[in-house]
Amino acid sequence: MLNLLIIDKDVNNSKLLLNYISENSCQVRVHSLASNLSEGIKILNTGLIDITLINLDDDINSIVTNLHTISSSYFEKYKKSVLLLSRNIDNVAPDSYIYECISSEEDISVIFLKISEIVKSKISQFNNSILLSKINKELEYIGYNLSYYGARYLAESIALIYNNYDSSENLNKNIYPVIAKKYNKSQVLIKANIFQAIGQMYRTIDKDKLSTYFGYSLLDKPTTKEIIFTILQKIS
Repeated sequence: MLNLLIIDKDVNNSKLLLNYISENSCQVRVHSLASNLSEGIKILNTGLIDITLINLDDDINSIVTNLHTISSSYFEKYKKSVLLLSRNIDNVAPDSYIYECISSEEDISVIFLKISEIVKSKISQFNNSILLSKINKELEYIGYNLSYYGARYLAESIALIYNNYDSSENLNKNIYPVIAKKYNKSQVLIKANIFQAIGQMYRTIDKDKLSTYFGYSLLDKPTTKEIIFTILQKIS
């Protein structure tokens, strides 16, 4: 269940939305209500909120500026998690916290739909975080140093294949380009970093432990695909 914070100058609006959400969603609940931004920021700084709806007469730029006073430790959690309602949504600059800015005149069903979109995105992020945690646990067990970029790229490659098994047919075509685009690196560098991380792992790991993990005697260090498919079997 995700926690929603409603920051609205009109208490009646807040109550209407609260009731609508209670009747129509089992994935999000109204955690807190605030009538002004200052009060809302204090609640956000508890780290307990997942989604925020703001409907105030304040200048949009002022709202965005205040959002950036939230503790930096919550930046990733609150990224693209704020639905901003305003009478004037023209020329709204993109912001890391704002998911979307819509007219405050929209019907409550439209507002709920937008909240549901954020919920879907947040749940997907949460599930991916759990998946990466499982993958990293396996990588660490067989001797990977998770501070290496190559270990991070390998973990994300495994997660991509887990979510779309067909993409495993060609790492160079279907996986490395996605990782390269995400980190703004070349595919050659992504591949090289993964190879370096494999080399580091193989130099430090007990070879009997590695053979046991893969289920057969290894004469040389395992290939990227051998590592990927073995870990996929372990976490499936």
